[in-house]
Amino acid sequence: MRRPTRAGLAEAGTNLALALLYASFAWAHLQAFRLHPRPSLVLLVLMEALIAVLVVVRERSTRTSFSPGAWLTTLGGTFAPLLLRPADVARDAWLGDVVQAGAFLFAVGSVLSLQRSFGLLPAVRGIRTAGAYRLVRHPLYAAYTLANLGYLASNWTARNALLVAVALAFQVLRIRNEERLLTTVPAYAAYRARVRWRLVPFVY
Repeated sequence: MRRPTRAGLAEAGTNLALALLYASFAWAHLQAFRLHPRPSLVLLVLMEALIAVLVVVRERSTRTSFSPGAWLTTLGGTFAPLLLRPADVARDAWLGDVVQAGAFLFAVGSVLSLQRSFGLLPAVRGIRTAGAYRLVRHPLYAAYTLANLGYLASNWTARNALLVAVALAFQVLRIRNEERLLTTVPAYAAYRARVRWRLVPFVY
């Protein structure tokens, strides 16, 4: 029987915390949906469920960064959106619903392109360059950010706005950590030269 490693225990603890936080997040949105059946509440739960499934089915990495900075940005980028809560309103902003729906479809396309090469911490799990990865280097993060912004449009509170801003800041730092590791792989360095934009075409 293999002895558990410190990294394995830390990853298991993170996955458990993610599962518990997701359950609380989903429950809060289900309760709100019973009062006001708004699309924004369902769409964000679906987005977070997609991330949860990816955590379970991901491939094992060949190289992973366990630095404190990697942990901090991963926890911030992953957990902050799960603290979002519905605003006490009866209707969604139609533009918010459109953005969320588009983000979810883009996320599904990104997952099909990514397959099982998904991870929480920066890691090497194979280099993907097709599909959504021809537009930006981190399409799933782009979809995630769009979904949060669409949700915020329909569920505006100061608390939600702060959480979306914090999540975006952590995602940008997370991208930098990931690329610091991935650019050591020649195939990724070549891909990075072809696809200029990380998150938003013509912006970043």
